[in-house]
Amino acid sequence: MNKNLLLLEINECDFKFFEYGSKKYGYPNIKKFFLSKNTLDTYTNDNKEGYNLDPWVQWVSVHTGKLSKNHKIYRLGEKINKNTDQIWDKLSKKKIKSSIWGAFNSSLRLRKSINFFFPDPWSFKEEAYPNNLNTFLKLPRYYAQNYPNINKFKIIYLGIIFLVKIFLSKNFFYLFKNIFQLFKIFLISSLRSFNLYFFFDLMSLLVINNTLKTNRSDFTLIALNSFAHYQHNYWNDKKFEKIYFWYLNEMIKIIEQISKSYNSSLILNGFSQKKIKNEYYLRPKKPKKFFESLNLNFLNIEPNMTTGAIVYFNSFKDKTEAINKLKNIKIYDYSLFDIQDFKNSKKIFYNFSLISKINKYHSKYLEKKNYKIFFRKPLNTSKNYNYSKKDKLIIDSILKNVIFMKSTSRHISKGKLFYNNFNFIKKDIIKNKIHNIKIFNNILEHFK
Repeated sequence: MNKNLLLLEINECDFKFFEYGSKKYGYPNIKKFFLSKNTLDTYTNDNKEGYNLDPWVQWVSVHTGKLSKNHKIYRLGEKINKNTDQIWDKLSKKKIKSSIWGAFNSSLRLRKSINFFFPDPWSFKEEAYPNNLNTFLKLPRYYAQNYPNINKFKIIYLGIIFLVKIFLSKNFFYLFKNIFQLFKIFLISSLRSFNLYFFFDLMSLLVINNTLKTNRSDFTLIALNSFAHYQHNYWNDKKFEKIYFWYLNEMIKIIEQISKSYNSSLILNGFSQKKIKNEYYLRPKKPKKFFESLNLNFLNIEPNMTTGAIVYFNSFKDKTEAINKLKNIKIYDYSLFDIQDFKNSKKIFYNFSLISKINKYHSKYLEKKNYKIFFRKPLNTSKNYNYSKKDKLIIDSILKNVIFMKSTSRHISKGKLFYNNFNFIKKDIIKNKIHNIKIFNNILEHFK
């Protein structure tokens, strides 16, 4: 029997939520698909959300077999050290053919033995391979770089290119068959981000399935992020729930088709999420313009999918001045920004530090009179501290350039792994649990 493997990474999904939806909305194939496999619990020792308990950190640990403190990748879009091998690097050296789609912070080094490589859209400097896949990458990358400041004409233009790629990949019949359902979904959810992510993942699976029919790899990795995005921002919105499970059911159908070509499979979420009551975060509507308004000298900005971004500078002097200025921007004597300094590089990562539990102005500009609804004195602020004119000027300036992002979940360090026809290294399994970094060696062992 040929040794091959399908690795499916459904980022941060809640598998219990999958089961709930399969019952509620009459999609029994969802539950059946997962119940047909053996299970293990996964875990990580990382526990700080916004630093080491994030997907762009944990998936790198899975792909390299290294703890976060060793691979030192903490931000979306960061490049892995050239001396650190990923799973597909190791397999390529053994002339084992691989295909990689959407893996967080992934890099393509050796093209030999790689059938196709498609980076996650936030890896702004990483190109797809072969080159014709870059036309498919343009739309999700533009959206990732410019959300929420989207040019409607640009998105329509890139959307047409995207759909042409779908048609050319011989998936016209699928779109034709589901056109009325998709039209209904877009009518209900319009161009909300979760719907676009779902649609992209669904179309990606169609392209992958079609490609693998003519050029199947020994090892195929498929990473899907749409379910995590929905749970992070829309989990409490019942009116969109059925859309979530329609997409899930359709994706499971395609994954089942892909799985038939593989003797072994692993399906995991890396780690999971738990539902919370709505919280709201600040995000610049136009990050570049926002930083220009703060009179900072910077070279470029790469926003992530939440509220922060990596900012690049021409010199260490400009970086130091920016750090000092950002750290001194305070409201109610409370720092507005969290800053991570990359010591030996001309870049920083910033994140807004203020959170609101209640904000009925989500996704809208606030009028100046409404600032107290969001900006409230932190508990650790002195009772003698009075709201100043300087605070008001800062708040009014910021509100011109930000929107509010809703959060409906938190990360948890535990995850789930489903497997079929796969033997694990016995010493790596303790009480039916496996650490994320151990998956790396187990996959390599599978191909020996």
